[in-house]
Amino acid sequence: MFKIISNEFNILNKYKLFIKELDNLIENIPRKDYFYKDKIRYISNYILELILKCNYEEENNNIKFYIVNIKSNIAYLDFLLDRLYNMKYINEKNLYKITTKLIEINKMVSGWLNNKCK
Repeated sequence: MFKIISNEFNILNKYKLFIKELDNLIENIPRKDYFYKDKIRYISNYILELILKCNYEEENNNIKFYIVNIKSNIAYLDFLLDRLYNMKYINEKNLYKITTKLIEINKMVSGWLNNKCK
């Protein structure tokens, strides 16, 4: 199977590591709240899909569309993680660790896509 390996595409590598950590974090969510677990997995995979699609995009209008979608889904993912913390499924230390990485990814996406739009 073809695998994208690029040292230049740091956002992809960083986001893949983020997804792995996120999966480990949400693994302990009880079955009764599978909605949050499924929603977090769906949103995180959708962000990955948007990053990959945007990498191949050439038109500035479409890149701006991806900027809005990626940033809004990152904000939604942040909300869901905060919700898990409020429900006591994750502790404050894990929340801080994962949201710090999410903020870093958000900054990387902003810089990457703004440079791509030029």
